[in-house]
Amino acid sequence: MIQQTKRLMKLKNKGFMLAEVMFAVFVTLLVVLMLQNLLKSMTLANKAEHHTDDVVFSYVQLNRFLHDDHTKLAYIDVANSTSKKAKIVKIDQDNSETTYLLTFYKNMIRATTVEGGHMPLLLNISQANFITHPGQLKINVTEDDGRKSELYFKLARQPEKKTKNEQIKKAKN
Repeated sequence: MIQQTKRLMKLKNKGFMLAEVMFAVFVTLLVVLMLQNLLKSMTLANKAEHHTDDVVFSYVQLNRFLHDDHTKLAYIDVANSTSKKAKIVKIDQDNSETTYLLTFYKNMIRATTVEGGHMPLLLNISQANFITHPGQLKINVTEDDGRKSELYFKLARQPEKKTKNEQIKKAKN
């Protein structure tokens, strides 16, 4: 009988008790539920619309366009600009002059030239207006989702046009 009791004690020590099994199942179930919730959260986060800041991207693009390596001078023609359009003149290194009109058209701000065509600068906007000062352009933008932004661009001041008499005097000197 003593030998049987010793054998039973050895068997008891080798296996799990019912309480230990229940605890292990509970911990496993808890980990599975946590992983399931984490997976659901990640799925929802991936489906959510991640709105990149298009306004900042457009600002960088337009600023690079205005101040690229080929541009000698870019200025605002304040006299021919309104709250609906901004007239920008770009003079390249070879002294060729190109005029661009920045306008709000449908749901975008775009740049057009006199020759035609257009380059969209900022999409998905509901409103835009332009404020021009010598050497400065400010664009107020309202996006479709209601966010508002102000974009500021610093440009050169418009060169003064010389009269024919001044040009003749300069040519003689």
